[in-house]
Amino acid sequence: MLTFLLLTFIAGLPILAYILAQKTNNKGLIVGSSIIIFSICLIIFISKFAILGSVQKQILTNKIFDEIYIDSKISKEYLNRIKKILSEDELKTWLVSLISESIELRKLNSAESLIAFSEIFFVSNNEKLIFYRMYTNLRDEKFPKYKDSNFIIDSDSRYPCLIEAGSISIFINNGPGIPLAKKEFSSMQDIVLNNQNSVIPGFDIASAQLNQETIELNIEISCIENEDSFYLKNLIVLPKDRTSIKYKIDLNEWLKVPQEL
Repeated sequence: MLTFLLLTFIAGLPILAYILAQKTNNKGLIVGSSIIIFSICLIIFISKFAILGSVQKQILTNKIFDEIYIDSKISKEYLNRIKKILSEDELKTWLVSLISESIELRKLNSAESLIAFSEIFFVSNNEKLIFYRMYTNLRDEKFPKYKDSNFIIDSDSRYPCLIEAGSISIFINNGPGIPLAKKEFSSMQDIVLNNQNSVIPGFDIASAQLNQETIELNIEISCIENEDSFYLKNLIVLPKDRTSIKYKIDLNEWLKVPQEL
């Protein structure tokens, strides 16, 4: 803005000299025309209706799209410049749009660099869910076979009683207390956990399998014929390059929940 005002002052000097000269005609016409021209310049360049910012945004967006189309990591220079031009809300919307389009075009190097840049801007719980969803979409494109990862309790597993209700959850061993997946069940058949059973998008069975984590299996059941309850806890090392894990429970793995006095 200071640059614009300085240039305006310099450009106005000849006009001022013309007006102050004694032998000049049509001074009113010159003054009126000058006011109109300077007003238009103010509106275009430094008012809230300025188009200069929009032009800069479009130029930078085009340069970033050029990098996306060749699947290049996005230049930090471009990202820092766009961060200065856009408001915080505009920047988030812009990042979601570009990341989504990069993934859709399968320009995964570009998408990965945009996601790495964008993480610090998504800070609220709702915003973090948006970020995790974008990350999950990128991961599923990079490793498509893990998109349908699952953990299955074998139908030949043994139980200490007929089940009235139960719950199953899996965690990363020595990891955060957030389950990779959890589910309620009422039948001993078809107990299957998949990525859709995760609490946080991206923090799921696929992520554990990709990193070959050791997981902790937790199951709790209540019995139909009495008020007994049983639980099971076990550690399982996930095998490499397996997207479907089947686990068979033996009868001796169950422990009875002590009755409250």
